[in-house]
Amino acid sequence: MSQHRHIGLERRDGYDVGRDPRGMSANELEQLGHARMSPLRALRLNCLDCCNGSAQEVRLCTAVDCPSWPFRMGKNPWRRKLDQEERAALRARLAPKDASAPTAAQKTGSEIDASASDGVRVPNDMADDFSPTEMDNDEGGAS
Repeated sequence: MSQHRHIGLERRDGYDVGRDPRGMSANELEQLGHARMSPLRALRLNCLDCCNGSAQEVRLCTAVDCPSWPFRMGKNPWRRKLDQEERAALRARLAPKDASAPTAAQKTGSEIDASASDGVRVPNDMADDFSPTEMDNDEGGAS
């Protein structure tokens, strides 16, 4: 439990209740132990928490009524895939105006020398649940 727990609480009708995070600063959220992350990553980590840290159990989850279930693999299944024209237009729109060399964020996986496991986004202490073959499996919906 965080020693700064009181930062996230307020009194209402004589009871402690959680503050609205929309009214909190990034510094306050970080003091509570929260890190900046995408909503999909937060859903994935919640699923890992629900399954006692086992990525295999998240993959095998049968709680199909859970609102997080479609997102449990860290992918958005509702996002449609872009065709080649749309990808090219998006790439052109996002390209820097004076680009002489691509930045690390713009490089492809082969240019960065990424390992096969880099696409799996789980905390280091939870990565033990994956064998290299499980990590290479590209299931989970469109990203």
